[in-house]
Amino acid sequence: MKILFVLSGALLLCGLVLAKTFWGTPKAYVTSDIPHFWEAVDSLKNARNRADSIAIIQTLYLDRMSSEGKKFINIREYTAAEYVRTLYKYPNYFKTLRVKTNKIASYQTLLDSTFKKLKSAIPDYETPTVCFAIGCFRGGGTTKKDVILMGSEIALADSAMDFSEFKGNLRTTLSAGINLVDLVAHESIHCQQHHARNRSLLSIALQEGTANFLPALILHNKIDVSKDQYALAHECELWQEFKNQVDNDNLDQWLFNTSTIKNRPPDLGYFMGMRICEAYYNRHTNKAEAITTLLDRSKYMELLEQSGYKGNCAGK
Repeated sequence: MKILFVLSGALLLCGLVLAKTFWGTPKAYVTSDIPHFWEAVDSLKNARNRADSIAIIQTLYLDRMSSEGKKFINIREYTAAEYVRTLYKYPNYFKTLRVKTNKIASYQTLLDSTFKKLKSAIPDYETPTVCFAIGCFRGGGTTKKDVILMGSEIALADSAMDFSEFKGNLRTTLSAGINLVDLVAHESIHCQQHHARNRSLLSIALQEGTANFLPALILHNKIDVSKDQYALAHECELWQEFKNQVDNDNLDQWLFNTSTIKNRPPDLGYFMGMRICEAYYNRHTNKAEAITTLLDRSKYMELLEQSGYKGNCAGK
């Protein structure tokens, strides 16, 4: 990583807020897209019609995105028209979100500490860049190589905000509050994963399970699944279903289904992946080697087989 020198104690350089980690390697927080978003929102009062609103979002926000923010937009395939629909659908929520985005700089010390802990425990850990942007509720975080792309409309949600305009799983998820540190830590693990060749249910569940398991282990020194009450109560049943679908590439019943799943809680594949990762890690005495294997996505079948995980079905 190139060393960036910050002259005269400046905190802003080309839209990047720079911080120094314990290890002396600068990393960047990209925040310049947030004020551009609110400038666009404020300018909507001048719109005479929907076409004007779309043009304002396009010109004042999307066309001015940072290079990292452009990656966020391209991955999510957001359009100016979608932003206009979203803003008019959830006006009260966005008012409360604005207060949270004004405090983004205050989160950076906490995130610095998080990266320090992860780097101390994970072999060859590389501290990522973090970009804060605002999207349309289609994901709180994603990654592009060594950059974490945060959808702040989800990532900054807490239980004190106004959720009166939401329904269903999205309301349940947001109103419970999002732990920003855990979410950024999760995405940072994705930045360390490699050999992503397979898109099967097992491969993706272990990808996500690893990104949940390692931060829980390293940051909290425990694997707390108490919030997964449904999954715990139905773990054996879920395993019997999951194990017969591990080679499938249809993830609809297991992953990324907050807005679509109807018959049970969303994203149960995260739970299954995390349980397999936990079982694998616990069976290996060489913990550093176990972590290295967890990050190698080409070893998903080996990982399952060596984990010995059987759904905790004994006695059921």
